[in-house]
Amino acid sequence: MDEELPSAQVYYERAQEKLQGKTVMWLFSDVDHPGAIVLFQEVIDNYPYSEYATLAELAIADAHYGQGNYEEAASFYQDFVELHPNHENTDYAIFRNGMCAFQRLREPDQDQTPTEEAIAQFQALLRRHPDSKYAPEGEQMLHEAEDRLALAIVAIGDFYFKRGHYGAAISRYREALSSYPAHEGRVETLAKLGIALKRIRHYYEAEELLMQVIALEPDDDDLLDRVNDELHEIETGGANGRGQVLPRSCVTDPNPACQPSD
Repeated sequence: MDEELPSAQVYYERAQEKLQGKTVMWLFSDVDHPGAIVLFQEVIDNYPYSEYATLAELAIADAHYGQGNYEEAASFYQDFVELHPNHENTDYAIFRNGMCAFQRLREPDQDQTPTEEAIAQFQALLRRHPDSKYAPEGEQMLHEAEDRLALAIVAIGDFYFKRGHYGAAISRYREALSSYPAHEGRVETLAKLGIALKRIRHYYEAEELLMQVIALEPDDDDLLDRVNDELHEIETGGANGRGQVLPRSCVTDPNPACQPSD
């Protein structure tokens, strides 16, 4: 006689117990994520139409997340959203999917695909579930991810600026300011754009932007000193002071013809 299988609820509760672990000196230890995943999968395999099976799908994603397996967890969160678009926990799954990408954010000079994915997920959360209890944190994480992507764009601009490719630098600074107008470091980006425009003798717009930086009263004294120096050169005609104003097409054209002559 075959042994009767435990109920879906029993499997599910056993899995949750493995995630509870033991408490030693107020700390949790011996949390068995792999063992919990096995039991959650038993629920899905043996009771696929049970509500516990649906909960187990989400719990497997959480267990992978708890182990730091963010790509694996993201796959399960995404499956949950696609299979259960109207479930009461769909907003949670979207939020955690965004967190999976956020946990994999890279340095500004590296591939920003995880940053873009995090932004897409948090935007989806706010668009589809604006009243979700996860919306406030999702909005905060969205701003942080956007700041990171803006920083990456600015870093590319800095790369071109240092090499004298001012047109290419300007296009990156404009992109950061246009796509992420409230990004952290916006004032510094404005200053960099103004200085780069000055380098290609686009003095009027450069002066306007640098004056905006002054009006915003940044806390960075070094930045203020540099902006004031650049403005002084424009106004007095010193160093790279006023001269011929080049066509606006030069602002996005890295062609050497648009670069200042020695």
